[in-house]
Amino acid sequence: INRWGIWLMGAAAMVWLFDTFIAMALTLPRKRRTQKPAGKSWLQRWKPAWMIRRGAGAYKLNFDLHRAVGLWTFGLLLMLAFTSFSLNLYREIFYPVMSIVSETTPGPFETRTPTALHDPVEPQVSWPALFQKARTHADNRGWDEPIGDTFYSDNFAVFGVRFYYPGEDHDSGGMKVKSLYYDGRSAALIGEEEPWEGTVADVFSQLQFPLHSGRIVGLPGRIIVSIMGIAVAMLSITGLVIWWKKRKARVTSKRRKQEAAMAATTTP
Repeated sequence: INRWGIWLMGAAAMVWLFDTFIAMALTLPRKRRTQKPAGKSWLQRWKPAWMIRRGAGAYKLNFDLHRAVGLWTFGLLLMLAFTSFSLNLYREIFYPVMSIVSETTPGPFETRTPTALHDPVEPQVSWPALFQKARTHADNRGWDEPIGDTFYSDNFAVFGVRFYYPGEDHDSGGMKVKSLYYDGRSAALIGEEEPWEGTVADVFSQLQFPLHSGRIVGLPGRIIVSIMGIAVAMLSITGLVIWWKKRKARVTSKRRKQEAAMAATTTP
């Protein structure tokens, strides 16, 4: 399957993740070679980084916004960057690493190798027969929810049947709903999922989308994530302004040094 776009977004998320830690480190007070002022602790020297100065000029306001907003939202930025990475590079990096760190329950999308995008697998099972089998299996598990929706992944040859009442597909904090998975050729049951069930690694994997979308805490979470989208855009713009100003200053300083050196060589 052509996943270049997903890999690109995953790589960008990894850069964002590492950049979040670097940005935090840059706000920390630097070690002073001279003796620090009496009575001024390390935390006191770090305190100005969390504040926005008033009436200090446009550039300083831009700098303070970039630094202070980044510090106050550090936890949320870190969470969004990590979940962006885990969701985009789930099969390539996240799931394999999770399997090493903690026991995981592999599903059909982890154990099967997909076919090429131009080579889909035609299903050999009718939908009515699949519905009947899924309903029987759900009843055997004590699942009272009706079939909410179904899908067929033609590159994995996997049917998915999800169970939930109308409008309640995200009622478990955005976690995955009860689901059964069937082979597209034989209709054999090849996997199942329940929200908040499984090993610690399974639940942590399930949490990635609810955390990224904010659904883990309902409407307030989605509002916060929406605001964070604005904050990320603001941090990107203010960061570019800081970079441009510093680059302009370096270019100007370099040109002046070159002019001074040329003047010195031409002076009799």
